Amino acid sequence: MLKSALVFRAGFGTGLFFTLCFIALGDSLFTSLGLGMISGWSVACLVKWWQIDQTPEQAEPFEIEVITDNLSGILAKSKLLPPPPKATPRPTQATTLLGWIFKRNKS
Repeated sequence: MLKSALVFRAGFGTGLFFTLCFIALGDSLFTSLGLGMISGWSVACLVKWWQIDQTPEQAEPFEIEVITDNLSGILAKSKLLPPPPKATPRPTQATTLLGWIFKRNKS
């Protein structure tokens, strides 16, 4: 019962606060009440959601699977192992037009 009273108090208080703020800003009474009710309902839903105490009834044990397939690839991707060396070396000649121009102008 305490949780529902807390939810109602928080929602009602917030709704009243926003209604009075909108009235003070010069909105019509109908608009202020509507926006105040929406804000109060939203805060009540949030407070109710925060008060949920759900614990699992039984902890299910889980098994750790052994990863042996492609373990070196996984470790290389996670940067725990250095990457394997590249099979083909990088090209020494320019591969683009700008690379050719800049290489030619260096000489």
